[in-house]
Amino acid sequence: TSEDLALYVQALKDCLPRIPTNSFSKTHGMIEMPNPTPKLLIFEPFIETDEVIVSSKSNEKLSWKGSKPWVEVTVGVIGKYGSMHSLSPSLTVKESGDILSLEEKFQGGTGINLTPPPPSIVSKEALERCKQGIELIAKTLGLEGFSRIDAFVHVETGEVMVIEVNTVPGMTPSTVLIQQALAEQPPIYPPQFFRSVLNLAAQRVK
Repeated sequence: TSEDLALYVQALKDCLPRIPTNSFSKTHGMIEMPNPTPKLLIFEPFIETDEVIVSSKSNEKLSWKGSKPWVEVTVGVIGKYGSMHSLSPSLTVKESGDILSLEEKFQGGTGINLTPPPPSIVSKEALERCKQGIELIAKTLGLEGFSRIDAFVHVETGEVMVIEVNTVPGMTPSTVLIQQALAEQPPIYPPQFFRSVLNLAAQRVK
C-alpha cells in the first residue's frame, strides 16, 4: 500500500538498521535494512495476479478466479549466444490458500509446478507468444548457455514483463528446468540436458 511505501521510505531516511516485525499492513518478520542507505530508489509497476490454487479438499481441483489477466511463471532458456531457445513456462501453484512457503518454492517433492500452464489459464496462442518474447529477452540481454527467467505473463496476449533473470539457476533433482526439458517434444532427458549444457559451455562466446 502507499502507506507501507511511505513507512519504508521514512525508515530509509531515518537510517534504521531494521524494520520491526509486523510494521506493515500484512504480517511479516523483521526486515533488515540496507547499509549504507541507498541514494536512489527504483520503482517498478505492481502487477496484481489471481492466486492459482490446488485444493486437496476438492479432489485436487485447480482454482483460479481469472479476474486479473496476469500470472507468474518461470521459464528456462538454453542455447548459443543470439539463438536461445525457450522451454515451456512453468506456473507454480499453492496448496490451499496459504502463502507459498519456502519448501513449496524451493525444495523437492513439496511444490506443484504446472508445465506448461493449462490452456484453461493460458491459451496456446498466448503461450507461444510468451515463449517468443522470452527468446527475444534472452537475445537482447546477450544470454548464452542456460538461464532461468521469472516473469509475469498476460494470459490472453502472451505479453511478458520480466521479474528477474537468473544466469546461475539452482540445479537440483527437483529444479523446474528439468521438468521443462522433459516437457519438450521430443523430451530432453536429464543426461542429454546436462550434456547440452556442458557442450554449450565449451563453445561459449569469448
